[in-house]
Amino acid sequence: MVTAFEAEYYQISLILILAAFAIPISRKAAVADIPILIILGIIFGPVLEIINHTFASNFLTQFGAIGIGLLGIMIILYYESHHMNFRVIRRHFFKIVSLDTLGVIITALVAGGIFSLIFRAPFSIGFLFGAIISPTDPATLIPLFKRINLKEDISGTLVGESLFNDPIGIILVSVAILIIAPNSSYISTFSGIAARLGLAFGSVVYFIIQISIPSLIGIIVGFSVIILNRFMNFENLIVGLLLGIVILEFTIMEAAGITPFPAIIATGAIVGNFSDKSIFWNREESFQENLSFLAQAVIFLSLGSMLTRLQIEQYALIGVLMTLLVIFVARPMAVFGSLFFFPRRRSRSAVDRNTMAFFSMVGPRGVVSVVMSTVPYTIGLETGNAMLLHYGEIMAVVVSFVVLFSIILQTVYVPMVARRLLKPPQNGS
Repeated sequence: MVTAFEAEYYQISLILILAAFAIPISRKAAVADIPILIILGIIFGPVLEIINHTFASNFLTQFGAIGIGLLGIMIILYYESHHMNFRVIRRHFFKIVSLDTLGVIITALVAGGIFSLIFRAPFSIGFLFGAIISPTDPATLIPLFKRINLKEDISGTLVGESLFNDPIGIILVSVAILIIAPNSSYISTFSGIAARLGLAFGSVVYFIIQISIPSLIGIIVGFSVIILNRFMNFENLIVGLLLGIVILEFTIMEAAGITPFPAIIATGAIVGNFSDKSIFWNREESFQENLSFLAQAVIFLSLGSMLTRLQIEQYALIGVLMTLLVIFVARPMAVFGSLFFFPRRRSRSAVDRNTMAFFSMVGPRGVVSVVMSTVPYTIGLETGNAMLLHYGEIMAVVVSFVVLFSIILQTVYVPMVARRLLKPPQNGS
């Protein structure tokens, strides 16, 4: 008889082995590895039922109490922020801010309206769905852009948007829950601020807290590690030190109810830009690169495996429809709406029509949305809220399909759209 312990480690070993095959398959098929990972997950998950869907779902959202999904995103963001270009971020700061605020709000409203219309749900429920699906996914964009010859200004703006739009998405989820289930413990911090300052001003203050405090902590931690290493010289164990510190940042801020991603990004950016690039720092970066790729592989394989045959039969078509509407209706409205007031030419802040059109076609959803999609049903159980109990399960399944299909579609068509709309970069720009 196979014990639960043996069954789980069998599943983990299979996921790791399957991940290795994605590279040679994608190389021979001349496509990105992300769709291959998802398709492998679907084949060995709901199709062959070798990877158990319950294990895959729990592994992604509950492993270590928070899920391998969030842990993987932490690793990916920390490594990728090593290469953050402060010059590009500074030059396009206001575009990124507009996409991360006005763009996310427009996405939530439009996607929420579509969900309410299709499922005949109250708009508060639709808005909750829209808020969950509003952030774009750096875990998909970063490896995708490595395969495309894009101008740094374009890729840097979109990656910058995806790195920083999770907090506003989380805040919008909190606003929706405050409206639907104001007695939930999930929003205790936010509801306390909103009660004192009002919903609108309280949301702004809460957003500033969620961005500024962890960013400042991350910057301090990054410089502290660099200075400490000059005196102590941790050599090869700088790898363990930084991984431990990043996990500690994540743990403390999650416990405090503050989104940890700005801190992790800030720490990675400081280490990547200001360390002395000695052999040990290079080994640290190489280790984090390999760990980041492994995290991506595990995440996307698990995403493909967490569905069931019944869910595919019941929701696949409507999942495709919702994906197309989010990609080709909500995303373009969000991009054009948030960048409408920027000049089109002859300015450092200019964004031409082709670039804006490209931005509007690029916005895959990711693991943060999948993790947040489990919140409505959990809160429904906690509070006994009938609407959240009814729509929570539907929302979780539809979000999973939107994430899967948006990743697959965009990793396939974005290179073609880039070739059609954008001029190739010149002089290494």
